Amino acid sequence: MPIKDVYSLCKESSEVDFCLKYIGSDKRIVAARDFYDVFLIAISMTQSFVDTGNLAINGEDTRKIYNGPFVKNLVVVCVKKYKIAVNSFQKARVVGEKKSKSLADRTEMSQRTEAGFEAVLDCEDAWTYDQKRPRVSPVVYYYHKVRKLIKITRVIIKRLNA
Repeated sequence: MPIKDVYSLCKESSEVDFCLKYIGSDKRIVAARDFYDVFLIAISMTQSFVDTGNLAINGEDTRKIYNGPFVKNLVVVCVKKYKIAVNSFQKARVVGEKKSKSLADRTEMSQRTEAGFEAVLDCEDAWTYDQKRPRVSPVVYYYHKVRKLIKITRVIIKRLNA
């Protein structure tokens, strides 16, 4: 894909530096023939961050550190939500791999992507629900990466629907 198209995509996403760093410098971008290929790059990166976040939230270290009665429940929420996110992004990728021009498939790609992000967001929101004592989730790093990639993915889907 021409670099000017990648730059245009990144600029539209409002995450220019992040987009150029992760999407623009990915070795697969040179071989990308269309925005379906770019979608697959973005969604695979998103999956990678979600998979790693899922491992972190399910890890023994997390269970040792977050062992109080209230935070244990927050960890359980995140375990469930990250499982949903993993499945949603996986399904979005599978639909994207078809490179179907049908509106139904493009809609499903979008809905699965948004469902995955909503699940990640629900995990993060659980940790900040108590405004008097907001907490930092053990997967906040992954949340921020996923949030930025979703902004980029939304632009890609918008371009696929144009």
